[in-house]
Amino acid sequence: MNAKDNTKKKNPLYHVSSDGKDVESVDGVLELLIKKLGLDPVIAMLEGVLNFLSEQVKSYAMFSAIKDLYDQLLEKLMNLYARVRPLLEFVS
Repeated sequence: MNAKDNTKKKNPLYHVSSDGKDVESVDGVLELLIKKLGLDPVIAMLEGVLNFLSEQVKSYAMFSAIKDLYDQLLEKLMNLYARVRPLLEFVS
């Protein structure tokens, strides 16, 4: 087996939208769920907020406060993922 075969996806996932008119490939189950649930705008907004907060770091105190916010957000996302993970086994 060569390297080209290793990078090829065995079972590609696709997201179908607009009454079956639009089909797009997704990289994983998480991306499939984001697209299926229409969370793209939420993810874009969250990225914007995180980028804005990162730009505000001017001192160690601000860095520490923003790091605490990131840690809290990451903890909540990991808890959510832990709840959803058993369901993902059925999809993949």
